[in-house]
Amino acid sequence: MILIYAAIGIVGLAVLGLALNRIQVNKKAKKTILFISLAALAIMVVFPITGALLPDGPACWFFQKWGNIFAGYVMYYYMALLVLVIIEFVVWIVRRIGKKDKKPGRGSMIMAVLPLVITLVVNAMGVQTAHDVKVTNYTLDKEKLGQTEPLRIVLFADTHIGVNSTPELYEDMVEKINEQDADLVVLAGDMVTSSFGAMRDPDAYAAIMRGIKSRLGVYAVYGNHDVDEPLLGGFTYAGRENALRNPAMEGWVKDCGWKLLTDEVTRIPELNGLVIAGRRDESRPGEGLMERADLENLLKDVDPEESILLLQHEPSDLDDLDECGVDLSVSGHTHDGQIFPGNIITRILEDQSYGMKDWGEATAIVTSGVGYYGPPIRVCTISEIVVIDLV
Repeated sequence: MILIYAAIGIVGLAVLGLALNRIQVNKKAKKTILFISLAALAIMVVFPITGALLPDGPACWFFQKWGNIFAGYVMYYYMALLVLVIIEFVVWIVRRIGKKDKKPGRGSMIMAVLPLVITLVVNAMGVQTAHDVKVTNYTLDKEKLGQTEPLRIVLFADTHIGVNSTPELYEDMVEKINEQDADLVVLAGDMVTSSFGAMRDPDAYAAIMRGIKSRLGVYAVYGNHDVDEPLLGGFTYAGRENALRNPAMEGWVKDCGWKLLTDEVTRIPELNGLVIAGRRDESRPGEGLMERADLENLLKDVDPEESILLLQHEPSDLDDLDECGVDLSVSGHTHDGQIFPGNIITRILEDQSYGMKDWGEATAIVTSGVGYYGPPIRVCTISEIVVIDLV
């Protein structure tokens, strides 16, 4: 990760150097632009590293919080700066081909001001989008889960309560969930962001979560960030064996009123014996475990004729769903990329990064989640709960 941050710094400096070479202003103005740009880049690099090296506590969370915020601003500032440099270069090439200009032109002050305006606008809109919970609807045949009467399931995931969280987001989420009059609510992991202590006021957040109304309860699984581990720029350098949960985590989940499933199977008699299989996380099973139960072992005591709803954080083993008898798999984890161009990258790299898709006779639904990871913004993605109507 240190090498990655060093690479980010080098690329940022290269882009800044190209831009400053093009800006047609006096030396004093250039020095001011250089100072501001380098300071912002340094904060984006240094703050997350400092937060990772400090033990859990106010100082650690301060650096993590502001490192996350600055990351969003600096990332889009340098992206905008790079785009302007490329545009200017392309214009020069076109003019040179047309024999209208033999030497590269020199950009105006707009090359310094416009990126600042862009990053301010993008981040302001990103904050608004991240805190505006949408409702996404999918419809399936009720026979998919062996039902004779209509069934409404609400899925939410990736609340990521942590250093940048505000209670208002989750109050809005709970309000939107309750508006759906759900028969069943399921949570697909990543309740916190790798530090239970960073939640600051667990009782207040638990009180909000207890407000979720569901006729048949709320079922939940852990995600890869529901363990206490150091983060460096959003990535951990601790091994699986060190991925341990805070001892208070399980009690907090119970206080929220959720029924936790960790590589467990349960049945709901009121739904014709619908099987809910809840898996540990693939990359961070927790409790120092190196592996979670595979699908075949998890479902070994389930009759093939029973209807199975699989609840897992990461949308994994999708090719095996049908063979193992899973009818519907629900998950989160991807955030749908959260911020542009992450949404494009995840949709290219992941088997299923978002939405609903059939895998043989099985169906998988992946939500973009409610919270945020790293910068507290969403750009070209949405914060959402998912309503699944079986009719």
